[in-house]
Amino acid sequence: MPQRKVSVINHYAFPPGSGGITRNFDMFSRLRGWRPHFYAANINHTSGERMTVDDPRYTLVPIPQYQGNGAKRVLGWIAFAAGAGARALVRPADVIFASSPQILAPAAGMVVAALRRKPFVVEVRDLWPESLISGGALKEGSALHKVLQGLEKTIYAHARQIVVVTKGWEDHFRELGINVDKVTVVPNGADLAEYEVKESREDLRKEFGIEGFTAVFSGTHANYVGLDLIVDAARRLPDVNFLLVGAGARKQWAIDEVKKLGLTNVTFHDQVPKSELVRILSACDVGLHTVSPQSVFDKGMSPNKLYDYMAAGLAVVSNAKVPIRDVISDDEVGACVDPNELVAGIQRVRDADEATMKRWHERARELMTKKYSLQTSVDKLETVLDKALYR
Repeated sequence: MPQRKVSVINHYAFPPGSGGITRNFDMFSRLRGWRPHFYAANINHTSGERMTVDDPRYTLVPIPQYQGNGAKRVLGWIAFAAGAGARALVRPADVIFASSPQILAPAAGMVVAALRRKPFVVEVRDLWPESLISGGALKEGSALHKVLQGLEKTIYAHARQIVVVTKGWEDHFRELGINVDKVTVVPNGADLAEYEVKESREDLRKEFGIEGFTAVFSGTHANYVGLDLIVDAARRLPDVNFLLVGAGARKQWAIDEVKKLGLTNVTFHDQVPKSELVRILSACDVGLHTVSPQSVFDKGMSPNKLYDYMAAGLAVVSNAKVPIRDVISDDEVGACVDPNELVAGIQRVRDADEATMKRWHERARELMTKKYSLQTSVDKLETVLDKALYR
């Protein structure tokens, strides 16, 4: 049977090696019965740099360069939706797949699917517009909120299948009148083979200048990730070293704050490709997953960085105990605490005895092998695409 074709429309579907989130590429490139073509913006959201790619499976859609969350970013959403939609409209495909955030990308996918009379699958990675309200960027009940909520409902209603990254969002769909039978959880995951490093831990620590007990945070330095909590933890725990890897709108604030406080136990590292990130993680002791308290998170989360940390053999500290309840629990692979208990969580892992650390590492390995392997998620995604095509 010839491979079927799927168009993947995602503003933030970073190509491999770009240093951004590569969920869509990692999964779709491993499908056995499908051949993907990706439509992504040509601006790396976290670094602000223009991207190029020589992979024929990729089309990078030009959008205006922007910084922060102003009007130019919104114009970029519009430009991407229009550009990706126009290009996808003329490329052969058996299924149209579109991912959020932002919500205009799925809207474009919905229109393309309708015009082409092809099945439409939407991937919901952020509950828009609810997350905008929770983060204070949108007023509940406002005219814009009502418009976006209507668009959200329309997208879900027209989708033949809906992919989500975590359990816990079912009530949200029911409230919108959406049949939850077409919702499938396809969690993030990792391929353990990609986390094997040739160098010894000691050599990696020397290469990256890592000393002492080191807690690493990797990912987008955005407003919602609680960088203020990490800086405060560094202030209160001078015997712990903190390494922050990545880029984003909030990074300069964190650098300035560390300088203002005179902290010497915080180091910042530029965003790096995943292969390099794996080497950095392997030289650290604990991986930090932090979020600013927002009610929308309590519905559930499936953060990429958690799987990266566990696959790299790190203990984990998260201040999102409730949001990640369906992924890991407290004392399973480290410490899962409430939003304002980050310091206590780090202290618990720092002071853990060898037997506890061994138990955490063994459990993390088990989870990544049996429950959160990338191939398991790929198999679920393939089932979703098959359902959409042959329902």
